[in-house]
Amino acid sequence: MPDFSTLVIAEPVVTLAYVVLGLVGFGSTLVGAPLLAHLLPVSLVVPAFAATDLLASLSNGWRLSEHVVRRELWRLVPPLFAGSTVGAWLLFTLPVRWLMPLLGTFVVLYALHALRPRAAYHWSLPLPPRWAWWYGAAGGLFSALFGAGGWVYAIYLSRRLEDVQQIRATQTAVLMFSSGIRVSLFLAAGRLLDAPLLWLVLCLLPAVALGLYIGHHISRRLDRQRFLQVLNIVLLLSGSSLLLRSLL
Repeated sequence: MPDFSTLVIAEPVVTLAYVVLGLVGFGSTLVGAPLLAHLLPVSLVVPAFAATDLLASLSNGWRLSEHVVRRELWRLVPPLFAGSTVGAWLLFTLPVRWLMPLLGTFVVLYALHALRPRAAYHWSLPLPPRWAWWYGAAGGLFSALFGAGGWVYAIYLSRRLEDVQQIRATQTAVLMFSSGIRVSLFLAAGRLLDAPLLWLVLCLLPAVALGLYIGHHISRRLDRQRFLQVLNIVLLLSGSSLLLRSLL
């Protein structure tokens, strides 16, 4: 079981991470993992977030299921599986540290561009549905490699859907599939069966529930423009986090 001093810091960190997930539908691992990595081994932190992400997406998915746009979900799931398969192969066969600064740079540049006042109209233009294959595969690839594919699905869905609840609900449904794949990979590698990991996940569940509750209630008060602003700020923080992690 984690010691008390670790939990004193880990609980608020995880609460913050899941406020972000409850608010925009992704970002828990990118927000929480770099902070917890200062307290716990990365080999413990990443599988723990995979497990809590799956539980969180199942909880959110049940609550938001009526808002899921199923046609967009089924467009993304097949390429997501394909990308995750490639990502898992790369994860277990190739060194991927050099990919992290490239990914972080792309996310930061995208977020800075989207936050420009005159960029709002450009990024609100509908995206053709055929792009689901590109975004689904890229999201699956980055999810398997870094646990960081949610931002890819967010870009696609924010340019396909107008309603904020539909974006969040469909994003959550997609992440449910993505998290399930990650958990399966860690189970196959024997990384989710260790007692310290199971105790850590169990101890963090109250913080996960509190963060989701706060994020969900804040999100219901946001219009589309404000939601996209928050989304792009999270993207900026996520990309910056990846850059910092690649330099450490």
